[in-house]
Amino acid sequence: MNDPGLDNAIADEANALDFFHSDGAGRSVPDAEDGKSHQITAQYPHAGRWWLASTAYPLAAGTFGPMASAFNICSLSQKWRMEILPGGGERDIADPTWVIALNTVSLVCAIIANLALSLNMARRIRFEVAQPIIIIGWYISSVLLIGILVGLGVLMYQPQNAGYVYTQGYFYGAYAAGLYFIISSLLVVTAYGAYKNHYSREYKLTTSQRTLMLQTIVFCIYLLGGAAVYAKIENWRFLDALYWADYTLLTIGVGNFAPVTHLGRGLLFPYAVGGIVILGLIISSIRTLTLEHGRQKIADLLTARAHKFLVKEAFSSHSHLPGLVPNLRVAEPDEDELSDRERQKREFITMRRVRQLATVQHKWISLTMSMIMWMGLWLIGAVVFWRSEVHLQWSYFEALYFAYTTLLTIGYGDLYPVSSLGKSFFVFWSLLAVPTITILISNIGDTLIRFVRDITLFLGEITILPGDVPFLDRIKGVFHISWTDLWLQETTGEKKATQDIPNDPGEYTEESAVNARHTIEAEEHKKEESARRRGDVAAENVHHYHYLLFREVRKLMELSANNLSKEFDYLEWEYYLGLISGKHKPPTEASAAQTKEDVEREKKFREWSWIDKKNPLLGDKSEVEWLLNALMEALERELRQSSRAYHSPEGSEGSDHSESNGVAGIGTEEAPEPGSARED
Repeated sequence: MNDPGLDNAIADEANALDFFHSDGAGRSVPDAEDGKSHQITAQYPHAGRWWLASTAYPLAAGTFGPMASAFNICSLSQKWRMEILPGGGERDIADPTWVIALNTVSLVCAIIANLALSLNMARRIRFEVAQPIIIIGWYISSVLLIGILVGLGVLMYQPQNAGYVYTQGYFYGAYAAGLYFIISSLLVVTAYGAYKNHYSREYKLTTSQRTLMLQTIVFCIYLLGGAAVYAKIENWRFLDALYWADYTLLTIGVGNFAPVTHLGRGLLFPYAVGGIVILGLIISSIRTLTLEHGRQKIADLLTARAHKFLVKEAFSSHSHLPGLVPNLRVAEPDEDELSDRERQKREFITMRRVRQLATVQHKWISLTMSMIMWMGLWLIGAVVFWRSEVHLQWSYFEALYFAYTTLLTIGYGDLYPVSSLGKSFFVFWSLLAVPTITILISNIGDTLIRFVRDITLFLGEITILPGDVPFLDRIKGVFHISWTDLWLQETTGEKKATQDIPNDPGEYTEESAVNARHTIEAEEHKKEESARRRGDVAAENVHHYHYLLFREVRKLMELSANNLSKEFDYLEWEYYLGLISGKHKPPTEASAAQTKEDVEREKKFREWSWIDKKNPLLGDKSEVEWLLNALMEALERELRQSSRAYHSPEGSEGSDHSESNGVAGIGTEEAPEPGSARED
């Protein structure tokens, strides 16, 4: 977000997609008119497009790498084959020496790769050194495990191995091999992007991203450690104890394993609470990263595309959406030219539509994608459970039922897996469900739940809980409402203002004077009153301008604490931009350098165009934040000018004289207030 020269564009991706440029008169026109194209000026031109490779892929590797190593440990903890005895029991079959050796080497390589990744993210090892170690190490681990899986698969078909089946260790080895291969392949893309200089060769992960990786490692250790303890206490197999620990910490409660000893039941109290706390922290981190930081990149991309589409529609002579955006095309010879103010007002409305449309797209696309992920996890998981428990004669519907109750952590316990594939897959599948369910619930809250809430409030207002609007007026409003406006505004969840700017910028009641008695704002007002009494118009205007800046900064600071998402209408923006630019200043005895600075600033604001990709409505800052920063810069500018004038030889003759020359002169005409804005 920016005023002319205050901030960056909405995103690098917006620069890449935007095909409009300024025509030198404050308008943005399609590049096709003069064949020009925007040049991206960022240090890394395509950083926006390569966000997944630069940030998401290393984060996924740092999160799932420890999980893959945990599965690798599980594959070493039990033999990979067992024999089903005639009486219904089972007996483990010793693995060949080469299987144990390759599995051990695989785990060692994976641990080295994990350490290299951690040290690289901590900037203890350079990217060029660590990245080959990480990628090659995980690829070696994956290839070795795949070799074991294939080798044992061939042995299982030999006649002497009839009656043998795979254990959970075999399937955990398969999960580890798949994860190693996927995350190392993702880091290949990351290395390629860094080699092509699309982004920095340093992992610039935030504290929350590093926290998620650490929390994942702690949870894996906690899960495996608890399983080892309960395997000893309850005399379970280690992998059966892992299966129990998983559905216990995830609060599913399947129930086919439960502690029966007093020690096991007593240790459950601290163990379950600790695991649930760690899991809650992981869910919080996933929500923060995915829904607040990661999604911002997607929001920037959608905003840039909406900007491109709607501005094109606004300039088109045959718009497909005439009711969505106003007409911005240049007037024909037989048509009246738009005034600058009317043009800027129409541009402002267009940019409002851009933000609203992008927000709607973002929320519903996010909901759709998270719903698809959840449905895939449910339906595909049900297929695996259906085939793994075929000896129990599960139908696919029963597998769907079990998967559904598990995903929602209901856990009736009437159905549960008993096969090696079913129990091992349950652990892997349920861990994947944690981020999926977190994202889905958050996206439902942003869309469907908000819609249901609005419908509930409407029904309440026309039935048992009447609101401020009369019943008949409320019903009439339903039939006269613009459903396009309703959809765009309500779906974005924009909050209305809790307070408005007073109509009179010079209004200064006794009550406000008491509240601000010991503030600079009150001091500036007193100086203004003093200058008015002695007839010094220049000093009066200077102090009145300072008073307005201090007052609006205070109000915006209050808004930032109470209503950060407030959106201002066009007249309010017109007032604030005039206040920031100081465009109503009269000629003064200011220095030549100061006058040049004011002229340059005036020129920038005269060429202001709302449809430029650098505008306050399209950035990642709220309007309150943007205006607060801009007003603070204007205030600092004015105070610097006052200080220079005070210490100048001309300003040393007297305080009154320095006050009149302190700012490059604020004109006798006050900045227009919202609701009464006028052209200069």
